[in-house]
Amino acid sequence: MTETEIIQNQIEIVECAKSFRQDANYLMNELAKDFNFSLNATEKFPREIYNHKYNSKGFFREEWTYYFHGAECRFDNLRTKQVVELIYITKPEFGFLDGYFFYNYMTTTSKFKNLANWFGDYGNVWTAIELLANKGILTRNLLVNIQRNIIAL
Repeated sequence: MTETEIIQNQIEIVECAKSFRQDANYLMNELAKDFNFSLNATEKFPREIYNHKYNSKGFFREEWTYYFHGAECRFDNLRTKQVVELIYITKPEFGFLDGYFFYNYMTTTSKFKNLANWFGDYGNVWTAIELLANKGILTRNLLVNIQRNIIAL
């Protein structure tokens, strides 16, 4: 995958990144509402939601499952099979891009399956994310203390 090819496809990549950000933020905010916990950066998740044993799973609004693991949370839609996996330790923002999670989102979201096919694998997604951040097309947030600190604004 070349820089030129990535730039030629940047509009669709950015559209997908914005959609991922919207879905990720929506799901975490709705989970917080339903389970009555705060997404304030200084507050911990309640023990019932995440007990730091890497296996906190549950159902959410009858059509989603959630699974907290490490610093991430995975949502699976039981009806559409869409997967939205996000980094939750960046709260209150959940749209930061992880190449593997972002690729998985593309492959399970009807609108972006062609983009996933174009990428071919998640390694190419990492390359594109970095390139688009370096060019200022995606935003690198240096205030977030993780390497996966790129977001679509």
